[in-house]
Amino acid sequence: MTGPFRILCVDDEPMIREILKETLENDGHHVTEAEHGKAALELLDRTDFDLILTDVKMPVMDGFTLMKNLGDLTDQIPVIVITSFGDIDNAVDAIRLGAYDYVVKPFNISQVTLSVKRALERRRLLLENLQYKKSLEHKVVEKTIDLIRKNKKLEQQATMLEGLLRDLRESYDSTLDAMVSAIESRDCETKHHCRRVQAYAMLVGHRLGLTPEELMDMSYGALLHDVGKIGVPDSILLKPGKLTEDEWTVMRSHTRIGYQMISRIKFLRGAADIVAHHHERWDGKGYPSCIAGEEIPLGARIFAVIDTYDAITSKRPYKEAHSVQHARDEIARCSGTQFDPRIVGVFLEIPDEELMAVRGRVEESSRADSAATAAL
Repeated sequence: MTGPFRILCVDDEPMIREILKETLENDGHHVTEAEHGKAALELLDRTDFDLILTDVKMPVMDGFTLMKNLGDLTDQIPVIVITSFGDIDNAVDAIRLGAYDYVVKPFNISQVTLSVKRALERRRLLLENLQYKKSLEHKVVEKTIDLIRKNKKLEQQATMLEGLLRDLRESYDSTLDAMVSAIESRDCETKHHCRRVQAYAMLVGHRLGLTPEELMDMSYGALLHDVGKIGVPDSILLKPGKLTEDEWTVMRSHTRIGYQMISRIKFLRGAADIVAHHHERWDGKGYPSCIAGEEIPLGARIFAVIDTYDAITSKRPYKEAHSVQHARDEIARCSGTQFDPRIVGVFLEIPDEELMAVRGRVEESSRADSAATAAL
């Protein structure tokens, strides 16, 4: 990760600001201090920052009011909330306002630096992608003007334009890979799960006769279905024991968080509905909207079936992998309650060897990627 980055530290306790400033500057970053939210907003009017660390309880303007004033800016600048008020309600409020992470005082400084490192990596990827997209858009405009002015060598010009569009698609794919890696790095129990369900979803989508646009939405939606878990605190996401009801409320919020994260990205708008509703049930007993039947987006209904199949046939720390037949029996049993019967029927027609071949290809590709990364 390159640097240095510009970090704004907002806290009414001078000692906390001093500790954070000294630690982060030792890591090579530029740190600016503000004693409350109003002072922070004044600084933000004059200076660009890459990361904001803010307390909640402060005079003049508290941290939540500061985040409300930031609005959509939190999509570009990650905000880490550091507070002594460590209850679930405050955590949920922070996430709703766009916080990247939530750290409770008294904090372990290594926990803060790790959260800062992750947030700045996300900021770096965002800036690189925006810059790359701007560069590509400029190149596309240049090539288009050139094509209009020159009626010669049209085939060559068209080939160049196709290459630029391919580069743009590769840029999108790189962004998606970064998002998936972020999901898997926080939830190691489901390693390669995102890519497997994406492949299974394509099998079912083709058999249902989805259009190319619908298949693309299905692909992205399956791949990013759990992207909202980036907004769930590690204390809940990685908790080894049973979650409390309040913790389940935060965990279930990942569908809404994920929708908010990608619905404003033009090429992911169709996938956003799958992310939002992938935990709905055919009988209306799912979440977050408790919608039923064909009110549930088709992509989300497809995903519900293949997600269950992958969960049953995959090994997890708390269970062994079950057979393909066991998964088929369970999906058939839940047809008409949890799952759309039509989609269940299509899924059950897929031969065992075709399903197992998909798993093999995904895992082989992941091993090849890991080997290539290790060789760098």
